[in-house]
Amino acid sequence: MSEEMTPAIESQWQKILEKTDGIIPKDAVKQWISRIVPVSLDGNELVLAVADSFTKQYIEPRYLVLLEDAVQHALGAPYMITLIVDRAAGAAKKETSGKKEPPVEKAAAQEPRKKDAHIGHMTAEEIDDYNVPAQGSLPLTPSGETGAAPDDASTLNPKYTFDAFVMGRSNQFSYSMAKAVADAPGLPSHNPLFIYGGVGLGKTHLMHAVGHKILADHPEKRVLYIASTDFTNEFIRSIREKNMDAFRKKYYSIDVLLIDDIQFFGGQEQTQTEFFQTFNKLRDNGSQIILTSDRQPQDVKGLEDRLISRFAGGVVVDIQPPEFETRVAILQKKAQTEEVDIPEDVVTYIASRVDSNIRELEGALTRLIKYASTMRMPIDETTCVAALGNYLRGEKGRRITMEMIERIVCTHFKVTSEDIRSSKRSNDIAYPRQIAMYLCHELTEVSWPTIGGFFNRDHSTVIHAHKKIQNLTDSDPATKALIESLSIQIKGI
Repeated sequence: MSEEMTPAIESQWQKILEKTDGIIPKDAVKQWISRIVPVSLDGNELVLAVADSFTKQYIEPRYLVLLEDAVQHALGAPYMITLIVDRAAGAAKKETSGKKEPPVEKAAAQEPRKKDAHIGHMTAEEIDDYNVPAQGSLPLTPSGETGAAPDDASTLNPKYTFDAFVMGRSNQFSYSMAKAVADAPGLPSHNPLFIYGGVGLGKTHLMHAVGHKILADHPEKRVLYIASTDFTNEFIRSIREKNMDAFRKKYYSIDVLLIDDIQFFGGQEQTQTEFFQTFNKLRDNGSQIILTSDRQPQDVKGLEDRLISRFAGGVVVDIQPPEFETRVAILQKKAQTEEVDIPEDVVTYIASRVDSNIRELEGALTRLIKYASTMRMPIDETTCVAALGNYLRGEKGRRITMEMIERIVCTHFKVTSEDIRSSKRSNDIAYPRQIAMYLCHELTEVSWPTIGGFFNRDHSTVIHAHKKIQNLTDSDPATKALIESLSIQIKGI
């Protein structure tokens, strides 16, 4: 790290950690917050570091806002937290932790393994390859006990409920299916529920919302949320400790299993084998399984065909970046939650400039509120520009969305969004609609049904439109030139 941790900031950090009690679940503090190293406390900004980008991506959406609450309680004033990646942070944690019990991987390395090198169908070398952190596993159910699912509701983020979720065109189908699963968990027709989409679009929120609803309706059910990497870590630890019976007893008795970021199972052959058995057991028991990923099952590199088949055998839904109207609604709801009055022009200003994902959108508003409070400035457009900086990037480089495509196509053909989504079938409306559908499929990773829903059409209509425009592009130079021209405009946004 660029500078050593000073005694002053270390003391402040310890105060903050003490205030996390009652704000952040204890297991989350032990497994994730404990990995953080304080870097600097300057003005109204607290800079924290973690050793890798995965830890940063895991902590930010789940615990950063809660951590800011703990900071305010500990230090008596609001601070903006910036979380950075610094590989030296891991070494710093080891130096400050003293001589404690060695982590699992080192302890296991000190034990002779040659005799039982193939325990659990995994070689000692394969186990070493994982390099698992000691805090990466949840406690196993003691032998001979059933009990409640480890941590049950405490593994669910209390802020991630259906009431707190803002529905729009970009997530309507995913939201509807999540509600259906929550109302009737375990039905074969929607088991598993597989939600995929980019970072920060609400996949984890929906997953947690289902868990909360099921627990509210069925308090006796055993609901467990876990990240895929933690499942892998716990599996490996169980092999090392020769405790696979307890591992399986724990997972086979779950009523609702929620696993986040399933794409990290890719290439992990032994983990996939174990999860395949777990999946089948839970399905046979009528338990509900919900999975999230950043891509469709068939696009997860290194994922076995049998798991792809299982995942695709339920309901696969995607979430797209929110359109402008939904971004406005998200900001308004966030402001309401924070009990802060945000002028309409400021909401519009942010919503028109931050469109990559919900996480950045809400993060921008949180930063603005804290900046205005700390600097004693009014919340207006001037303060917004001063507070947000990098959040208010220009149009260039944004992810292509169906809304962008629709806007460019409508402008070119001089039709309105209402026209293109209407039931009108005249050629001056139908042709632009087919062009837009074609470009949505070509320039985004959105599924046929989602494109259809965006244009108020059935997925078969989208397939027909794509085929028609593709044939015209292959046979008609003018259509090909039009598609290329529109594509350049869209990619240049």
